[in-house]
Amino acid sequence: MQAQYDSEVILPRFRRLMQDVTRGRWQRNSFESWEIELLLDIEACGPIIAARRDLLPRYQKAVERQLGKRGQLPMKLSEYVESLRARQLSRLGTRVENRRPVMEPALS
Repeated sequence: MQAQYDSEVILPRFRRLMQDVTRGRWQRNSFESWEIELLLDIEACGPIIAARRDLLPRYQKAVERQLGKRGQLPMKLSEYVESLRARQLSRLGTRVENRRPVMEPALS
């Protein structure tokens, strides 16, 4: 069973953390353990972020939706990226399944 967290406390801290990340400078010097985990995960995802500039804002929006629905800690960026990949693969699988077979010309 997962612990319940107060999203009214978590969400503003998450927004401030993301603001610091996008600015590249820190306005504070104390962090919650979950914030440190997120920072380490964001650091590990550096090449992905560099390749897709829109990723961090989309991640932030997804976490804000997540925190609005349930009282949990924010998902990690790597979890978000994995969910995007899974969704993309499921869409590709659906396209392949829905594709009509191509009829080969009859040999005479």
